[in-house]
Amino acid sequence: MLPNVSLVDEPALGPRVDHESGGVVFTTDATGGIPTRVWYHLRDFGDDPTFQRRGERWEARVPAPPVDRIEYLIVRRDRTGVVALALDPAAPARSTGVFGDHSLLELPGYRAPSWASGDAWWTWQQRIVRWPTNRLGVEIAGTLMCPAGVADGEPVPLLVVHDGSEYARLADLLDYLGWLAEQRPETRCRVLLLDPVNRNQSYAADAAYTDTLVRVALPEACRLAPTQTPLVALGASLGALALVHAEASYPGTFGGILAQSGSFFVPRYDAHERRFAQFDQVVRATRALHAEPERLAGCTLRFTAGLGEENLDNNRALAERIAAAGVDATLTIGRDGHNFTAWRDLLDPSLGDLLAKSAAA
Repeated sequence: MLPNVSLVDEPALGPRVDHESGGVVFTTDATGGIPTRVWYHLRDFGDDPTFQRRGERWEARVPAPPVDRIEYLIVRRDRTGVVALALDPAAPARSTGVFGDHSLLELPGYRAPSWASGDAWWTWQQRIVRWPTNRLGVEIAGTLMCPAGVADGEPVPLLVVHDGSEYARLADLLDYLGWLAEQRPETRCRVLLLDPVNRNQSYAADAAYTDTLVRVALPEACRLAPTQTPLVALGASLGALALVHAEASYPGTFGGILAQSGSFFVPRYDAHERRFAQFDQVVRATRALHAEPERLAGCTLRFTAGLGEENLDNNRALAERIAAAGVDATLTIGRDGHNFTAWRDLLDPSLGDLLAKSAAA
């Protein structure tokens, strides 16, 4: 008598890529609750990431995504109806971000930049800086980083970074700068890592923050970190918007800005962001950039965005508008979403070119 066996093979747990279609199949079981869908932060690409039951397993199938990496979580519902986000236990790869760890699937086309080897190219000296609340009620704080071998009074370029500690930790910024300076010595720089006190308010094109940054913090930083070259700035999402807004408000503040996945909201593309408390404020600032792009004429602007992110359309529209006005502005599009690894992967060559241009000015 034959043993009682299933004639249908159960699919293996975990994500896999269909190499013919490029689609992705996520397979899981009911451990930790019934899976309902896969959560990831990507623009619509005709996907439906809900799970369908197959035997004792559940599958979610999506068409070929517009990215080479997917950071995701699994939405599960327990017996009481409580819904929670969870890591995929069958996917050992993880990505770390500002909202915690996510499961990670790297598709066959993904290649990390050659410099991101985990090597510490340089050592850095650090100094905590803080400009207390002024008459406008704004406080700005961060860390001034100086590469070993640069004397206290030696003038070198200064890079100003919004969300600075997160860029250093999650986008390997200091490692990149050390590697870059080994290849291009003229790009050796000090770095002002600014950390927001009230991010959503300050970075949403807030007039008080902009005034304090430009008229108080940056002059004091230049006193502590002598430089004879135009400042270069780096920021992502709202942090990118705040830097471009600062340059438009006070032309000549920066010689170059790398704006990554900037939150340049306009209703045409970003109606889904209306629940954001500062949405209207951001829209006004973005419309002002479109209306008067010539205010950015003295600054070199490098925009980056991901093919899989919702901010792609508004970044493309602004970059094209600024470039059409004769401003040196370009947009680089990567195959990723809205995350620090995506921004890390697009640091080079744009940031290196901005630092080299600043040093030569």
